[in-house]
Amino acid sequence: MNKPAQIFSILILSVSVSVSVFAGCGKQETTDTSTNETVPTTSETVVKEGTDQPAALQSLDEIKWNDVKDPLIEDAMITKLKAVIAAFVSKDLEQFHATLGPDVGTGHDYLFDHPVKFTGIAGAIKENNRTLIPVVGERLNNEEGYSPDIRYTFYFEKDKDGAWQIVSID
Repeated sequence: MNKPAQIFSILILSVSVSVSVFAGCGKQETTDTSTNETVPTTSETVVKEGTDQPAALQSLDEIKWNDVKDPLIEDAMITKLKAVIAAFVSKDLEQFHATLGPDVGTGHDYLFDHPVKFTGIAGAIKENNRTLIPVVGERLNNEEGYSPDIRYTFYFEKDKDGAWQIVSID
């Protein structure tokens, strides 16, 4: 086989392997021959169903809310914490923004990139006119170099009307 023919054969082999690999990485669906409808694969169905099931979401919020007995944590703060944790668990960015103070913005949206199972609330800390409430949990993805334990500190501050607002998350 001459040199150009060898190169051409290798090129065709490479392209066919690449096409096969990329085809395997795409969205896999099956076609039901009786109706010619595209049916999602089992793994896609499980993901869609899993996001709608409250039991699956509850497993990511294992905080025993009734056991939170800290003199620095008021009922209004617990209500806000429940709402913000529910937004994390359901990955509802709109609900998340609604739980934060009006001046917070979108600076904490990156937290949604790190799934967490919330397990408890540590002791609150008073800092000037703020109350800091640490919420502890476990990372659900194993990123190299990171501990599975995680702690988000929610900064609460009263607004001009005296209502508690989450003004920051650290």
